[in-house]
Amino acid sequence: MDSVWLNAAFYQASRVVGNTGKNPPVGCIIVKNNQVIGIGHTSLNGRPHAEENALKMAGNDALGSTMYISLEPCCLDDNLNSCTNQIVKSGVKKVVIGMLDYNKLTLKKGFRRLIKSGVETKLLPLDFENFLFNYSQYAYHVLKRPQITVKLATSADSKITYSNGSSKWITSKLARKHVHQVRSNYDAILVGKNTFMQDDPSLTVRIEGYKKSINRVLLDTSLSLKINSKLLKTLKYNPLIIFTKKKLKSKQSEYLISKGVKIYQVKTLSNGLLCISSVIKILHRLKIRNVLVEGGAITASSFLNSECCDFMYIYKSKTFIGNEGLHAFGKLNEQKKFSLYNELCLKDNKLEIWINNKINKIYKKLV
Repeated sequence: MDSVWLNAAFYQASRVVGNTGKNPPVGCIIVKNNQVIGIGHTSLNGRPHAEENALKMAGNDALGSTMYISLEPCCLDDNLNSCTNQIVKSGVKKVVIGMLDYNKLTLKKGFRRLIKSGVETKLLPLDFENFLFNYSQYAYHVLKRPQITVKLATSADSKITYSNGSSKWITSKLARKHVHQVRSNYDAILVGKNTFMQDDPSLTVRIEGYKKSINRVLLDTSLSLKINSKLLKTLKYNPLIIFTKKKLKSKQSEYLISKGVKIYQVKTLSNGLLCISSVIKILHRLKIRNVLVEGGAITASSFLNSECCDFMYIYKSKTFIGNEGLHAFGKLNEQKKFSLYNELCLKDNKLEIWINNKINKIYKKLV
């Protein structure tokens, strides 16, 4: 039954993905006499934590109960109100943990503190799906970078547009609506120069009732963003970060900074494109945990070639564009680095979820 209750805890965590600020989404279930007495997940913007919310629901009944947590409880040395200490004080008899927290400030501390305090503590064998759920936490703390997902919309023959750029919408309205649900799970959305020049996107999450602000990231070597662009019109509620080439000085730069845009200069490569690894390092420094790359073929290829792309979300229509189309992966077959993990039917379209083969290797080392 431990795995069943732990999956219930992961379900609770899944309800708040993308809405927990700088803290990871965590779920918690408290069970006593085979009855659920406490349910919790990380609160909006990160606090209170899942364990605290579940303990509050359970009240005094937590004494002698079993707690299931999707991620190791926090245990900072200078925080008497850490989740680990609250668990010990509550009298919880047993704690089952889904995955260790790879934050070096916490790693194994909560696990060891619970055992030292006399709480029966169990770390279940790591399930692959649960590892994927917490992968951004692993990437952020161990790989020292955000989780990177490249999203593409393609025809059935993997073309993203006609060569003259005449096709704006390849996928269906339902597929485009689903993209907003995906966006809501990320800290940042990133596009390249060609995408914003052609489409003038706002890069916001358009879901009724959704209020979270999301970072928009733009790669633009020439700072060509127009003053009347949607990215600037929506700046009040959604921050904008622009990466451009070094030693670029212009009145446009001064204007954008005065409006609250953050501009970072990074080195360029021999092909004239921005250095993606430098971009990723800065995003990590800004405490951005996961990034959805929505750029076109050039931007997608840049991230795929950087070796830092973890997932691909490919929305496919049934349309065939043929030889006149621009292939989603350019001349390189970057897709070989990935394995198809799942497919979601969206009526006449489908979403393919691909996983970098390196993630499987990481998982095997952890288990």
